[in-house]
Amino acid sequence: MNSYFVISNKPIYKHILFWIIVFLFYTTSARERFDSVEEVVITYFFHIVFQLIIAYTILYFILPDYKRNNNIIKTVLVIGLLFFIINILYVSIRMFFLEKAYPNCYETFLEKHGHLTYEERIFNLKAIFFHLPIFYLQPLFFLIALTFYERQYKISKTNEQRKMVELKALKQQLNPHFLFNTLNNLYALAVEKSDKAPEVIEKLSNILDYMLYGSDKKFVSIQKEVDLIENYLALEQVRYDDRVLVSFKNSITENLTIAPLLLLTFVENAFKHGVSQELKLATIKINLATEKENIIFNIFNTKPSTNIQKKSASKKTIGLINIEQQLELLYPNTHDLKIEETPESFSVQLKLKKQQDV
Repeated sequence: MNSYFVISNKPIYKHILFWIIVFLFYTTSARERFDSVEEVVITYFFHIVFQLIIAYTILYFILPDYKRNNNIIKTVLVIGLLFFIINILYVSIRMFFLEKAYPNCYETFLEKHGHLTYEERIFNLKAIFFHLPIFYLQPLFFLIALTFYERQYKISKTNEQRKMVELKALKQQLNPHFLFNTLNNLYALAVEKSDKAPEVIEKLSNILDYMLYGSDKKFVSIQKEVDLIENYLALEQVRYDDRVLVSFKNSITENLTIAPLLLLTFVENAFKHGVSQELKLATIKINLATEKENIIFNIFNTKPSTNIQKKSASKKTIGLINIEQQLELLYPNTHDLKIEETPESFSVQLKLKKQQDV
């Protein structure tokens, strides 16, 4: 629990600092109008007290009451009464103390209005509903603006934290899926006592190192994602050998960033649904390029004509569902995902707004 006393979720030290700044602003800007520092400090001390009373009365009593009851007539009357009371206090202090203690400061005013009685000053409607509000409501407007900004900042921070939690959960779902497939490949090679097993272990080691330590940021260098895809393709090429024809073209030379592990799921799906059930030669074509302000990722794979594949073709995989959720979190309104499926092929085009490496 916060050790500071809190007013409307804002620690009191922030309020004190705010009013100190307001006081210094007024006393510094009005110094030339007064004969001494004492006059400035005492005069604006009363002003600040009145501003403080008005600001917190409206902010924490009148406005909340209006929100509860939605009675605008009552609200206007209460605010009018508040200004009338403040006017009585202001006129009393000014007439019986300030004007007598510092006559030089109020000389011009007294020449024009010194003949007015105490009652006439108190019931001066122009002062109550025009001059006083203009001056005394200024800090209230700043307080409302600062409170609104702080509230929006907290909402933005909370949303960002929520997104990161969701994104972390999605990655935790994705990584085991990838590891399961890759370890199956390694197991099959180990059973066969293949000479390719050391190469698979090396590639898998590089992939695990990246997934564990290199992909924990929101965005990473796109070259790291290219290296990841190339390592994955090498593993799958070892597994399927001449059963699959793979083409990967990368024409990106800029220092761009991309969300980690984003493209790998599409590559995984291409092998899982385009190669694993294929008895003949399967084809996978991958292209990564840039176009104006976008990163363009295209992947195409042929589909086997087995009954098993036909039954499952219409279902979205866990990986694709995760990818769509990640895109909404990381590239809101800055991505375009198109999926086209025919009886013979499956293709994806993904456009992402460029982000320069920092």
